Amino acid sequence: MTIGARIRAARMARGLTLQNVAESLGLRSRQQIYEWERGIVCPGPKHLAKLADVLGLEIADLLPRRT
Repeated sequence: MTIGARIRAARMARGLTLQNVAESLGLRSRQQIYEWERGIVCPGPKHLAKLADVLGLEIADLLPRRT
């Protein structure tokens, strides 16, 4: 599962909208969250810890697993 898919699944499980997450991160637009979920870009370290907190996850839960 990709980072984007993990973000979307966690967001949906918590009943959050793209706008809810964006506002929690102090972003002006939900577009950035949408781009993360679609895999267009990945969240950087600046947002990763706060994103995990908003989604009720650990940072490691968002990152790809090594096989």
